[in-house]
Amino acid sequence: MTHTYRNPWAAPHEPQEYRRDVEPIEYEGCLIFRVTKAQFDVVKNGVCIAQRGGLDGAKLASEVVMDMDNATFADVRDLMLLKYGHV
Repeated sequence: MTHTYRNPWAAPHEPQEYRRDVEPIEYEGCLIFRVTKAQFDVVKNGVCIAQRGGLDGAKLASEVVMDMDNATFADVRDLMLLKYGHV
């Protein structure tokens, strides 16, 4: 099955969506997609809100926004800095 989600960092001339042919991991209200051996995309409500090197980092990003309905990448960044001191 192909999954499509919005790329919020795309410049106007770049693809506005990511397409993945892998099954995501459902975790804390997010979908986590393995993109490469080390990269994982965290998706909430059809938008990529974080890209992490490793599944554990993707899970942490999911956890900090699990109570938010419309989390953004800025929310992940701010809450990760607040809770862990790093993005």
